[in-house]
Amino acid sequence: MAKTLKDLLLALLNATLILVALCLFLGWRLASTVEDITKAFEEKIQVVAPLKDEIRGVRGELAALRSDLTNIQTSGDVTDIAEKVRISTALVKLDNLEERMQSSQARIAEITESPDTLINTAIEKSADVIADRIIAVRGCVPSS
Repeated sequence: MAKTLKDLLLALLNATLILVALCLFLGWRLASTVEDITKAFEEKIQVVAPLKDEIRGVRGELAALRSDLTNIQTSGDVTDIAEKVRISTALVKLDNLEERMQSSQARIAEITESPDTLINTAIEKSADVIADRIIAVRGCVPSS
């Protein structure tokens, strides 16, 4: 009986050590995968960074165009009311376009200046998806 109990304890110890080794290996692989994802994100963000400068240039061109249209409208060269209305409509469209570009530029600047937030969000969402899949595989359903 003592030999059986001793063998059972050794088997339990072996199984525990094997599980610990497996968990350590999987944790190491997960850490290396996260590091690879982080490097990939940083590379992608560097690709997005020049867009910020391009948007700044386009916004400058839009401002110059708006200035030209305003000058044409106020100079008195255009006497037709329909043309003045079209110029006013174009100015409103330019204002809306410039606002959208400004918000896009702000988002791009936020991403390029603090990629850690983007990386952390991506890792958290990936972890949530993996946890949901593990729960589904186990057949467990979280209580609602």
